[in-house]
Amino acid sequence: MSKAEATPKPGYRKSCCVYESYPEYDPAAVAAAAPAAPAMSMEAIEKLSSAATPVVPIGMGTVTVPNGFFDAHLHLIDFNQETEGIASVLNCMDACGVSHASVSGCSLKKNWSEFEARMSDDVFNDTDVLYYFSLTDLKLLDELKKLPPNQAGRFAPTICGFKPTDRSAKKQVEELVSSHPEIVWRGLGSMFLRCSEITNMTTGSVPHPGHPAMNIIMADAELRNMPVIINHNACSESSKPYKYGFEYTVELEEMLQAYSGVKVLWYSAGIYVRGQWAGYKAELDRMMNENPNLYISITPELLKARKITEKELIEIAEAHQDNVLLGSSTMGIFEKGKAYKKDWDMLKKWAGSLSKETYKKITFQNGMAFFKPRNRRASNFKGDLGGYENKLMHQGTNAIIRTKSDKLHSQMEAAVVKDKAAPLEKNRMLEGMIDGVLVDDKEIKHVTIDIHLHMLDFLHKSSGTGTILKAMDGCGCEKAVLIGMPCCKKWSKDEPEKPLYYQDDNGQCYFYAFSDQMVADAWLALDDDKRKRFAPVMGSFNPTDINALGHVERMYGKYEGMWRGLGEIMCRHDDLTSLLQDDETPVINHMAMKPIYEFCIARNLNCMVHHNADRTAEAEDDGEFEYLWEVRQVLDAFPDLKLHWCHAGASRRTSEESHPDMLGTMVEAFGNLHIDLSWVVWEEVILDPASGKPKKTFIDLFEKHPTRFSIGSDQVGQFINPAGGNLLKPEIIKYWTLADVCSADTTKKILYDNAQKEWFEGWDVPTADKGGKWRKHPPCMKCETLYHNQGYFEWKDGEMY
Repeated sequence: MSKAEATPKPGYRKSCCVYESYPEYDPAAVAAAAPAAPAMSMEAIEKLSSAATPVVPIGMGTVTVPNGFFDAHLHLIDFNQETEGIASVLNCMDACGVSHASVSGCSLKKNWSEFEARMSDDVFNDTDVLYYFSLTDLKLLDELKKLPPNQAGRFAPTICGFKPTDRSAKKQVEELVSSHPEIVWRGLGSMFLRCSEITNMTTGSVPHPGHPAMNIIMADAELRNMPVIINHNACSESSKPYKYGFEYTVELEEMLQAYSGVKVLWYSAGIYVRGQWAGYKAELDRMMNENPNLYISITPELLKARKITEKELIEIAEAHQDNVLLGSSTMGIFEKGKAYKKDWDMLKKWAGSLSKETYKKITFQNGMAFFKPRNRRASNFKGDLGGYENKLMHQGTNAIIRTKSDKLHSQMEAAVVKDKAAPLEKNRMLEGMIDGVLVDDKEIKHVTIDIHLHMLDFLHKSSGTGTILKAMDGCGCEKAVLIGMPCCKKWSKDEPEKPLYYQDDNGQCYFYAFSDQMVADAWLALDDDKRKRFAPVMGSFNPTDINALGHVERMYGKYEGMWRGLGEIMCRHDDLTSLLQDDETPVINHMAMKPIYEFCIARNLNCMVHHNADRTAEAEDDGEFEYLWEVRQVLDAFPDLKLHWCHAGASRRTSEESHPDMLGTMVEAFGNLHIDLSWVVWEEVILDPASGKPKKTFIDLFEKHPTRFSIGSDQVGQFINPAGGNLLKPEIIKYWTLADVCSADTTKKILYDNAQKEWFEGWDVPTADKGGKWRKHPPCMKCETLYHNQGYFEWKDGEMY
């Protein structure tokens, strides 16, 4: 390292107990300096201020340990802003053979709200928000100050405690650098840009490479000659067939090319556990070929995700040996559970397959080169400082707001073929039911009632009640509980194209009250014989709003006698909760829900609530259901409430092996609790993966409490695809396997009888001959069919519902 590269800015720093002075850095003077700390008398302070003892800036000391591995992003601090400490880090680094590391705090802090009994162990375990925490950089600095120069020299500290959507972030970086000449900062980051749940839980607008604030940050990094570390997904979480492109790489490449003088380290190469990754190896290879300032880190997170194979990663590394680094994933925790050792065991195992020359570069040399201290560029450096003009249109008055990005859909010809393809056997219409009446049982083995059917999707589009009824007949479903959709997906200005599903991008969702009116309009447009097949419910309100009762009372009063209940009321719902435009967690026992329950009891209405029984994605199956007490509290307080617990309290990545025991305890304790078996609970909780049939524990539960469970499809918006395939069918006939493992009586109760009793029995259905508001209304909404592979809706022949 040359002196020119190592020269920090001279200056001084005052604090309550020290006065440190930093003249021009001179290694010879440092070697001769007396190690003893000065006395804290005024005389000593004056002496220091006039003839200061040279100090080795943090990160610049001579390292005495042998070169080993370089950790490209060691997070000293976690999302709770906690750490085992720098001493623990050094112990673990030494044990793993890691000689050097880029080190940072964590720019985000997890909120601990009144809705959680304990702090989240993992940022993903609950839906409490994250917020930016600028103190993290000083926490890092305080830890590094504990070290002697030869140990502090092992670290390349980076600044991360700023908000990447704040156009004044540059000023924050400047103040941190100028106020603390005792440290030589080596880069900016890690910045969390598009990061799935992390982004969704973070307050404020979506951070992304094309944000105006990022222009300023990148221009400042170019001026400072600092590298940047970003955590940015290559694609959204969506598993929909129309989302096959890597939609977030385009904006990243535009940033890389606009600021070609900034080296950018892309955490895990943009790979994470969700999303679709077919063809990503070729895409990553192309990006690295065309963007020489793009670097990627191989992480344990990436290796565990297995979205591209280890062999493919080796091929990428060999082809781009100067632009690949290794980095750990653990944050704040290093010794506990041998977290850091596990990370490096995995990294070293992967690196062992590299060629000798590539191994040397990726394990150490690239990290040292990437984070080496560099002089600031000349003050007259002409960088684009991120000028931004808030125009009516993105690109001025001639711009077109496009529903689809041409850059993301290169396989449209294949998509057209797929949408035209004949239906698969699982989607073939069954024969034997006409207008809800079984006339032939040759193909339809069981008649069912679907208690969880969403007429609308997250854009409030639908293929219409006509296709719903046709799909129901095509799988033996006689009746259904007709739900709207309480939440609507926002099309954010920060997204490359229009979303069709709530997981398609990081745009938020909001409560959409008109959904209930849409359900009423659709129901009133039906003939009387078809009205009897649908039990309509309403639930499009914010469950944290005490004023929500007003909406419920107005809608009920307008169509009294039509509504069979309230639902689906969205309380704890992992992904969806974190996307809702409200920092307050909706919980089943929220005070705003009290008048809702009282309303249901007074009018003998069912109440459908989605509320997870447990935290999401816990590392261990601890047998505890941490949100169960909230459900219990409601049932204790309202013993006359007919509560229908959606999806049996399960959600994606939210269940325990003891789930059937928990449900058994709940239905035994509360006679007013009914369990909705719909959505992922069947595949992820109830079924035995080996046999494809319900587990013995669930079979016993169903036989013991046969009157407490009903089935639902949770089908959303679309029911027959463009080629005529029945999309509802597989979500209904999957429950027929109950007949293989349960008694005929239990099977019939769960598939039909329980739903008939709870939702349809005793209902005086308002018929058109009653006149007035019950007359048959003209259809007023478009029937729009989704072409799943092409990703667009089509309104055919002017059909309405």
